[in-house]
Amino acid sequence: MGWNGTGRRVGYSVLKADAPSGDTGRFVRQVFWVKDYDRSEQPDGTYKTSAPSEAVDPRTVAPGVLGELTERAWGGPLPD
Repeated sequence: MGWNGTGRRVGYSVLKADAPSGDTGRFVRQVFWVKDYDRSEQPDGTYKTSAPSEAVDPRTVAPGVLGELTERAWGGPLPD
């Protein structure tokens, strides 16, 4: 699978042949990537003690299960 997006792709989902497609009639795939401004790339950057709104802890991702934002993914205690 080619990658033309920005950032470093670190994973993607592989769907079953009978997986439902999105509104456009194309299959929806989940791609995981690290952007150049993410904590792993800039430990003292913008996300030193926070995370982007779409961030999840990769340890919580499983087939058919949405990932969760954890304190580990946030970089500290979650905001109230």
